[in-house]
Amino acid sequence: MTAMIREPLTDPARLNRVGDPDRPGMRRGRRLFKWLLGSDPHPTPGQMASIRQAMLAGDPLADAVVALYQRLPNGEGRKLVDQALAHGIDSIEDAPDELTALFHQVDHEPIWLDRDKLQRACDVSHRVGLAGELVLRNLSLMGGYLGAAAAKPLVFTGALDRMANRRLVETGKFWIDVTTPGGLERDAEGFHSAVRVRLMHAQVRAMLLKSGKWDPAWGQPLNQWDSMATILEFSVIFLSGLRGLGFLFSKQEREAVVHLWRYVGYLMGVDERILPASEDDAMRALYQVIATICDSDEDTRRLGESLARASLQDRGDGWLAKRLGKLEYTLRAGYTRYALGDDAGDKLGLPRTATKYLWPAQIPLRLGAELVRKSVPSVNRSLIRLGERARREQFPKRVQRLKADTSFTPVKKLAR
Repeated sequence: MTAMIREPLTDPARLNRVGDPDRPGMRRGRRLFKWLLGSDPHPTPGQMASIRQAMLAGDPLADAVVALYQRLPNGEGRKLVDQALAHGIDSIEDAPDELTALFHQVDHEPIWLDRDKLQRACDVSHRVGLAGELVLRNLSLMGGYLGAAAAKPLVFTGALDRMANRRLVETGKFWIDVTTPGGLERDAEGFHSAVRVRLMHAQVRAMLLKSGKWDPAWGQPLNQWDSMATILEFSVIFLSGLRGLGFLFSKQEREAVVHLWRYVGYLMGVDERILPASEDDAMRALYQVIATICDSDEDTRRLGESLARASLQDRGDGWLAKRLGKLEYTLRAGYTRYALGDDAGDKLGLPRTATKYLWPAQIPLRLGAELVRKSVPSVNRSLIRLGERARREQFPKRVQRLKADTSFTPVKKLAR
């Protein structure tokens, strides 16, 4: 069974400020989502109680495994996890109860899982090509920084400039792993990546709580509600960003993407009771995340500037490389301002640039191309193949550079 949300021990200040329908900008957003969904999305008092519980809950199954790490010889816990992933929990003689409980949950295949939908979602991720990376990086990740409390774990890892490039590569590899056809089969890399990321989050949570740097007013670090919000970044926020560029998706395709990330969320320990089961569920959850988000602060700006500068740092030292890096930096900043608005762009420390007008200007061309694709099945299949090839060729070099830099990890930093 999925980890259950436990009763809160405290009532942090973060939770007392959320869910106010009269917060600046919420009235307009409430009307928009009400029009999209056909019903009022604002959380009821009972739903707010559930959201507060989720903000105060970690991942008991993964947290127990991380506590097990501390009781075993150095590296032994990780070896057991790797063996269980590769050969199953039954391959471990007298497996610890904590590890058995975790793998009982991830090995349990939910009755709602539909592999045809997983395949369709993978096709969508391939078809959009490099535009998918643009949206994930400059809408999903950037937008996630606007909630100050949810972004605090990244701040406390330190070395923001170095960590920005590492996070981009790690997130990109994870996204590719889980959206590769068959990637979420039990013996596939996407399944393994989801479990490993889940345990890494539990390690960071344990280190933050132990470090004394964490303010209880922010809720639990990497809590259930913020983890569910991260799933939305890869599903409905991802789709919304692409539609804002002129991409078209059928209802079946949109439901398939939500379904894939529902399963990824399940593997990563997000409680099934708050995991969206449909596009409408996900859009309602998105409104509720916006309604319960904390105000931005100086860390929002630091993280936004750091992520934006990754375009300047990843190009090389030559004159042309620097010029291309500057152009990429400006174009990406313009996209973020187009997608999130100038107020968000200012909070993220992004330059004001006219390139934000380039992105909506290309929508008519994209729409024309999309109409051709929908009319000619062979074009759709070709775009899926081309997008898959582009993803496959883009990331290996970055991944190799990441593997070569083993001097720093968030957990090591927090442990110092």
